Order: sequence, then C-alpha cells, then structure tokens
Amino acid sequence: MKNISDKNLFVTATSLALIASILLMLFFEFRGVNALIVVHVILGSLAFVIGGIALISKKGSPLHRLTGKLFYISMTVSVSLTLLVSMMPNHVSPSLFQIGVLSLYFLIGGRRSLAFKRSEHQLLIDRILAYSVISVSLVIMLYSVVLDGEFYPLRTVFGSIGIAFGLIDLILFNQPQNIKRKWLVLHISKMLGGYTAAVTAFFVAQNILSGYYNWFIPTVFGLIYIFFWLVKLKTFKPALST
Repeated sequence: MKNISDKNLFVTATSLALIASILLMLFFEFRGVNALIVVHVILGSLAFVIGGIALISKKGSPLHRLTGKLFYISMTVSVSLTLLVSMMPNHVSPSLFQIGVLSLYFLIGGRRSLAFKRSEHQLLIDRILAYSVISVSLVIMLYSVVLDGEFYPLRTVFGSIGIAFGLIDLILFNQPQNIKRKWLVLHISKMLGGYTAAVTAFFVAQNILSGYYNWFIPTVFGLIYIFFWLVKLKTFKPALST
C-alpha cells in the first residue's frame, strides 16, 4: 500500500462500496437508501476498529501508517455515503449533512496536513476545506434558528466546533513557517477529530448511553484528548513565552 496514492485507494474503495450497494439491491431486495446505509455501517464499524489500532500504535511506525491509511479510506467513504443519504428524498437531514461535512473536513484535512512540512505544498484545497466547513456550519445553524424557529443543540455544538477549527486553520494558513512547524499537531488533532466521529457514530448506532449523551460524551472526551496532545506537543509554549 506504500506506493498507492490516497486518491486511487479512495476511488477503489468508493467503487467497491457502490458495487456492494448494488448487489444488496439486486440479490437481497434492499431499497437503494437502505443498501447505502448498510455499506456505510460496515465501513464505519471497520473504521472504528482500525482507527482504534492506529490510535494506540506507536506514532510513525509501519503499523500506525498502515492502519491510519485504512482508517482514513474506510471512514471517508463511509461518511461520503452518509452525505449522500442525508440529501435523498424522505431522508433529508441538515444535522446529518452538517456532521458529515465536519467529519470529512477532519479526515481530509488530517491526511493533507502530512504534506505541510513540505515548502512546496499548495494550500488552495486546504483553504477550500476550511471555508466549506465554516459556511456549512453557519448556514445550518442560522437555518435552524431563523427559518425553523427552533434551537437544535446538535447543530449548534457541532457547528461551533466546525467554525472554530476552520477559523484556526485560516489563521495558520497565513503563516507558512508556523504551519510548517505545526504539521504534526494539525495531523493528530484532525485525525482524532475524525476518529471521534467514528466513536460517536458507534455510540449512537448502539445507543450505548441515551439521547444527547450518545452524541456529546464522545465529543467531549475527543476534545479533551486533542487538548492533551496539544499540551504534550507544547503547542502553547510559544504563545505563553511571548
């Protein structure tokens, strides 16, 4: 897998996911949306397990790199299917769409941050990702309050997280030397954000806790763990010394 690009892996995994969905419809009489959901759950479960291995394995080791890439591909395809389902008739879900965009922002941004250590890396796609997560978060948050006239905790919390991370990215992107030094911090924090999404999905699907606890408890622990790594990597040291 070392010489296979993320793009080729993603295309291959997506093609296999769509083929699996078609087979479910043809031979097991699944409705289209149900077939997509089944494949999404299988890939999400795989990402949950493999991502856990990547999380506890030694950073930079062959095992970490392999499981990290497998986690990225399986989770990215799984989330992409979620976005598709969230826009299908009778299954339209602004909350699901918002969380899907946030998850893809973490996953794609986490992988792309590996290239920040290279001076020739172009930040156009990274800026687009940041602007996209900010825009989607703002629109869905305002849509809920202004048009629906209702307050949705999920959309507000995850929207705020998306806006905060997106703004931090845009600030860092204007500091090329700074971002070159902090590529590891950005990689770890965003991949942890992506894995937190996988854990949250598992909690919600299995209804391990109840109600909003399934959504918020994994998120809180994920943010705490991200903060732990920020401190461990001395991210705040320059700011505190100035």
